[in-house]
Amino acid sequence: MKKSIKPAVSCQLLAVRKTFLLPIIFFGFLIGQSLAIGGEGKKDVKKELTVAEISKNVQAAQEAAKDSQMDLAMEMKDTLSGAVQKTKGKVQMKSPDKIFVHYTQPAEQFLYVGPNLTRMYQPDQKTVYQQRSGKGKDSAPVYLGIGKQLKKYIEISKVVIFSDSGDQVGLLFTPNDKMAAGFDKMRVWIHKKDWWPYQIEMETPSMNTKAKFTNFSFNQGLKDSLFQFTPPPGAQVVEGSVF
Repeated sequence: MKKSIKPAVSCQLLAVRKTFLLPIIFFGFLIGQSLAIGGEGKKDVKKELTVAEISKNVQAAQEAAKDSQMDLAMEMKDTLSGAVQKTKGKVQMKSPDKIFVHYTQPAEQFLYVGPNLTRMYQPDQKTVYQQRSGKGKDSAPVYLGIGKQLKKYIEISKVVIFSDSGDQVGLLFTPNDKMAAGFDKMRVWIHKKDWWPYQIEMETPSMNTKAKFTNFSFNQGLKDSLFQFTPPPGAQVVEGSVF
C-alpha cells in the first residue's frame, strides 16, 4: 500500500510546483516584455526642438554664409479688393548688409539694399526710388531680412512651433504690438539641412504676402560690384519710401 501511495504523492507535488511556477514564469515574461518595450520607446524618443534652439541654429547659419543666392516667387493679395500680384526674381546677399534683387515679373526692377541707402530702379519708368535708413538688414523687406531678423521677431512676438518634421520646422509669430511690428501674423518655414528660412506667409490688415525661396547656393564669392548701383543718365531720382 505504501508503495502505491508514493507515485500519487509525487504527482501531486509536481502539480503544485507547476501551478506555483506558471504565474512566476508568466509574470517574469511580462516584466521582460515591458523592459523591452520601454527600451525600444527610449530609442524612438525624439528630442523636441525649442524656439530658442531654432533661433540659435538660424543665427549660426546666417553668420556662416558670407554670401547667398536664391530664386524668389512671391504672391501678394490685397485683402480689400482681392487683387493678386505675382512676383518672381533672383535674390543675392552678401554679409553683413548687402542685398541685390533682380525682379523679372511682373516687370523688370532692380532692388539695391546697402548699409545706409535703399534703391529701387524701374527701367520702364526710367525712375529710381531711394530712401536713406539704418543698416541694410533693417531696411530690407521682411521677406528678405527674415533670416537675420528672426531673433528680433521672436523677441517681440508670441512664437509657437506649429510644424516639426524630419526636414523642416515651422514657426508662427503673433506680435505683442501689431502696429509696431507691421503685421498681424507671420508663418516661417525653415529647412533643417541648412537652417535657412525658405517660405514666409505674412498677414496685415491690407495685404497678405506669400514668399518662397528655392535653388539656394552659399559662399560663391559674390563680388561687391554686384551690389553697387549708379542711376543711369536721364533717370529720375525720387526721394521717399521705396516700398
